[in-house]
Formats: sequence, structure tokens, C-alpha cells
Amino acid sequence: MNPLRVIAVASSEETRSKLLKQLQQLSFIQFDGVVLELSDAQSLWQKQKPDLLIIDLTGRELDACLFIEVINYNVESKTVVFGLHRELDPNIIVKAVSSGVKEFIQYPQDPAALETALEKYWNFLQKLAQTQKGEIEASKAKTYSVFGSKGGVGTSTVAVNLAHQLHLVTRQPVVIFDMDQVFGNTAVMLNFKASYAVSDLVSENPNEIDDALISKIIIHHEIGVDLVVACKNVLDENPLVPPELLERIMAYLKSHYQYIVIDLPTHVVDPYHQYFVENSDDVLLVSSLDIPGLYRTRQYIELVKRHLDPNKVKLILNRCDLKAAVGLSNESIEEEFKYPIYARLPNNWQLNVEAMSLGQALESVSPNSDLVKALQELATRLTGVMVALRPEEQSEKHVGLFDRFTKRGSACR
Repeated sequence: MNPLRVIAVASSEETRSKLLKQLQQLSFIQFDGVVLELSDAQSLWQKQKPDLLIIDLTGRELDACLFIEVINYNVESKTVVFGLHRELDPNIIVKAVSSGVKEFIQYPQDPAALETALEKYWNFLQKLAQTQKGEIEASKAKTYSVFGSKGGVGTSTVAVNLAHQLHLVTRQPVVIFDMDQVFGNTAVMLNFKASYAVSDLVSENPNEIDDALISKIIIHHEIGVDLVVACKNVLDENPLVPPELLERIMAYLKSHYQYIVIDLPTHVVDPYHQYFVENSDDVLLVSSLDIPGLYRTRQYIELVKRHLDPNKVKLILNRCDLKAAVGLSNESIEEEFKYPIYARLPNNWQLNVEAMSLGQALESVSPNSDLVKALQELATRLTGVMVALRPEEQSEKHVGLFDRFTKRGSACR
């Protein structure tokens, strides 16, 4: 495997000197030095597209976070960002993490933490490379990753309610895996608070993680679907999930569930994203019909055509109505993207708000709505399983005309 390509940005000559000396000692890192200006870092990043950007936010927190956001909004970028700062200020940490920083390290006060993080990330990439060669055994379980190239398109809503419909349609065990290690939404949408998360297992030796430990991070929800979350709180210490642990958890889920729905972080294309995309049976690309949503979706589709398997990616148009579509038809969108539309989900904002306010799935609030029926059809199409009748529908199916007439008559008495 090639060395880790790194760009480092220091905030002072003192930090630059220490970073330069430390990085030169790591054999698995390839870099052209340490720069001081963000403008120089931007030029290098545009030319090299490195695996990792180490950026010192000290004294330029706002500009550095804006620079990081630009990188993360570029769907073709696979650059992971480590943030450095002289202080462990919670406000700075939250801003940095929300901008896309994966590791936040107090530097130069704790240089060992940077080296440890770099080694873990290098090992992570090596393990991912191994999994891409097919070292994980195939499973009968079906895995669906749900992804939106822009925030606010309804990715988590689709993931949660698709999982619920998969359970209702197939009557098989289903689990949602919320892999957003910063701002996961499934806990809020289904009104639960996780006692344990994947982050609680990170400090353990992955080889010692047994089924009993993994079972502790699984939440059993009343709608009949189980849930796993990557982290409990954005302010908790949430280090990178080692690939060994990720593989161990996925192996457990594949052996205990028929369907696994992965809620991927929005507009983040990193090694985790690549891992789940390559290990999923299908990737549901959710897009809204506003111009920014369509623009980001088009970018991701171009990325898919170049680097991923287009046969896996299924385009889902969410919140469809004429106003949102600005008069766009299925045909015009497919012609523009040169990519087929797999499913359209109607717009029902009021139902979504009501369901999320109650912490319920859409089916539980309005089972006969057009939106629920569209999600049901999506689950049926993905699985090939015909929709199972509800108990009341089954009883009605076997009632004759005379019985119906008698039943109605008795009800009117």
C-alpha cells in the first residue's frame, strides 16, 4: 500500500518546526513539508488531493473551519481532516467537528496523541484495503446504505422508515446502523436515548469484542426494528472506529438480521463511506428536487460513474411535487443525469413533522398515506417480497358479500 499522502498546516513557526520533525519520523507518511498559510494549503490540496489534511486552527478558527467545510462539500474529495489547537475549548471542538474534523488534538502540548491518531488511521486504511480484496465472507443478509449528497434531503427519514417497511413487508429482523459519528438523527427521530454506542467499544481490543458486548449497543425499538448508533453525544470522546471493530460489528449484524439499513453521514465521502458502499447490496442515493439538491446529486453520480459501481446506486427522489420540481419531469431529470430514477417519494411535510415530533415511524402515524405506500413499494421492490396483509385486511379478504351486508347491518343497529 502506498504511503499516506499528507498536507500539514501550522499556525506558527514553532508549531511548524515541531510538526515537520515529528512527521518526518513516520515512515508511512509522504508529504512535501508544512505550510503556514491556508491559501498555500488550498493550492496544495487542489493539486494533490491528499489522504489527510492536518490543520492547526489556533488563532484562525473561523477561516480554518470554513476551509474544512469547502473540502467536505466537495463530493470528489476523500481527504480526512485532523484538527489541532492549543486549547481544548468545547466551543472550538464543536465548531471543528461540525465542519468535518475527524480527530481533534491539543497540539503541541500533546504530540503523542497526534502520532497515535496517525498510526490508527494508517492501520484503518490498510484494513480497508484488505476488505476490498474480499476478505470478508459473503452473507445472506442484505445491506442497504442510504446516502444524501446534501444535508436536509431526508436521508435519515428514508433510512428509518425504509427499515420499518422492510420489517413489515418481510416479517424478518431488521436493524438500522446510524454511522454518523457526529450528528446522528435516528435517536432523535425515534425518541430514544442510547445507553451504549459503537464508540464505547473503540477502546477495547477488537479481537476481544464478543457477541455479548455487541448486543449491549443494540436498541430494541417498539416499532419492531433494532438500532445501533455510532456515538451518543457529539461532545463525547469519539475516536475513529478501527476497521477490525467495524468488521466485527457488521459480521454480528449479518448473522442476526436479514436486513441492515446503514444511515450514512450526509455529504461526507470518506473511507467509512467507501467501505459501506462497497459492502452494500444497494446504495440508495436520496435527492430533493431543489436546485442545490439536484446539483449535489449530479456531482455524486459523476463520482459513482468514475470510481464506484453504478449498478449498486439507486436514485431516490424525495419530497416530490410540482412546486419543488420546478416543472421537471422524470424524463428530463433522467436525461440530465443520464441516470435512471429508481423511486419517487411524495412530499408530505406535515406527516414527517408529526411523526418526528411523536418519535414514531410514518406508518404508525398515517398507515394509508401516499408517502407510506410509496415507502412500502420501495421495500417491496428492493426485496421482491409481496406486501403482507395486515390482520384486519386478512379478515376482510375472506368475508363474503352476504357477510359484509350482515356485518354492516348489525353495526347500524
